[in-house]
Amino acid sequence: MAKKRVVRRKTSRCIRKRKSSSLITKKRKYICAFILAAVLCVVAFFIIKDYLQEAETFESNKYFVKGVDVSHHNPILKWDVVLDQNITFAYLKATEGTTHEDRNYPFNYELARKANIKVGSYHFYTFALSGKEQAQHFLKIAQFKQGDMIPAIDVEHSPANPYSKDKEYIAMVIKELKVLENELFEHFGVHPLIYTNKDCYKLYVKNDFPNNPIWMCDLHNEPSDDVKNWRIWQFSHKGEIPGIEGDIDLNYYRYSFEEFKELLLP
Repeated sequence: MAKKRVVRRKTSRCIRKRKSSSLITKKRKYICAFILAAVLCVVAFFIIKDYLQEAETFESNKYFVKGVDVSHHNPILKWDVVLDQNITFAYLKATEGTTHEDRNYPFNYELARKANIKVGSYHFYTFALSGKEQAQHFLKIAQFKQGDMIPAIDVEHSPANPYSKDKEYIAMVIKELKVLENELFEHFGVHPLIYTNKDCYKLYVKNDFPNNPIWMCDLHNEPSDDVKNWRIWQFSHKGEIPGIEGDIDLNYYRYSFEEFKELLLP
């Protein structure tokens, strides 16, 4: 009988240990779930906070030269209405990669010029493709007339341009971007404007394109002095213009109306 009691006691202890282990596991799961929920709440808070802080109109008392940029994601604009808002310039997406043509580009280009908006054309750079072929595609499609703005290259991450820390990948992106930039420089005799954001500027632009004017996207803060050559600041992706449907990108030129001429083709 004594042996049976010992067995029962051991069995009881094992059951208690299993229950205790199960409770600890459940507590850990609850703690992990709580931490994950807390992290998600913090992330969501900052995303919402950033979104709500993004400007929707031209409100600066510091910058007076205003601009917009559009692509096929926007409707074809009523450019007379744009001009009525004292908007000076517009950059229009013309091409992407080696084959894509923006379907709204030719219409926006002609209408904007007729409305006396200073027009510029930009190419969305695709990281994995030949810089020379992209330059050829852009020059074939984009239109440039006397008094238009200098060409621009859009350098940013996207599904087509994934982020990577791989050094060979970064070197390849810079190499082909240099080829694209040089092709445009040789064609126009001026260094093209480079559109980018803080992350891509540090990765691909800062140390390799000292002569290019920079068009910096920062939805919350004026570009810092680290970006020495910045000329245009894109400060909103959800701008509102009376008489225009949908959100639109808003920009400021850094200096005066007189100095704005530096971005115009002779």
